[in-house]
Amino acid sequence: MPEPLPAAQASADPRRFQADLLAVCGIFRVSHSARPCGAVSSRRVSGFDLASVATNARAIERDARDVRRDHDPYYFLIQQLRGHAHMWHRDRRADVGPGDYFLVSSTRPALFRYDGLSIQASLHLPRATMTEAFGPHPGAGLHLRAGSVMARALNRAVCKLGDNPDEIVELLAIAARDAEDRDLDLTDLALRLIERRAADPGLTPAALAGALDVSLRGLQRALAAKGISATAAIQDQRMHCVRALLHSRPDMTVAACAQAAGFPDISRFTRDFRARYGCPPGQYRSLPA
Repeated sequence: MPEPLPAAQASADPRRFQADLLAVCGIFRVSHSARPCGAVSSRRVSGFDLASVATNARAIERDARDVRRDHDPYYFLIQQLRGHAHMWHRDRRADVGPGDYFLVSSTRPALFRYDGLSIQASLHLPRATMTEAFGPHPGAGLHLRAGSVMARALNRAVCKLGDNPDEIVELLAIAARDAEDRDLDLTDLALRLIERRAADPGLTPAALAGALDVSLRGLQRALAAKGISATAAIQDQRMHCVRALLHSRPDMTVAACAQAAGFPDISRFTRDFRARYGCPPGQYRSLPA
């Protein structure tokens, strides 16, 4: 995420900092240090608000009363850029260091305490979109450590926000689903992404490696250590999808089913399907599910 205002532009007026924070992030109450200093800036990126907050405050808090008074429902994807913060949210506590991510819901109380100067970036994500992506898995309070596979993938997705903002939502949904095992390894995350993206005909091992911010060779080596091929895993997921479509969508042609499952070459799909299942997809469709 981008850096906030340079320190030279920071204000020593606590009222200005409080007002700027309110305008950009909503209702938060600031416990200022003896010599307050802070700056808040914001810009729009592909329809999203991206805020930067620099402060040496002792704490910033949002209690239940503030939540009721503030009607803008967002998730704040916060990345700690400099300094350290201790965050409490949704009965979760995290010690957040440089490069770490922490996800906050505007509809729940939150408390941030700081050790000296803290610089954070905050991407504001529409709550309705995030809630739909999370499903039954709560996302608020999610802590992703710098250097983890997920944090690296998020870094890349945030930097390319203008190209495909859905990537961030997708990655956070995966992280929320696996919240008890937040440090997913490279193989786990690769397989999660294949499961979600196989219907995209542009998904190749190279594209997958790019999304994970690793080299193609590094991805292949990690998968091979567990007896997995990226090409085969993508093919398997597409075959699983097309078989389901052939039985569940009689209104779709075989070619339409193949395209919906992510097969870019219909003639090759037919050959591969016959080789795998012993009959062409049209005949397979007439078999019992």
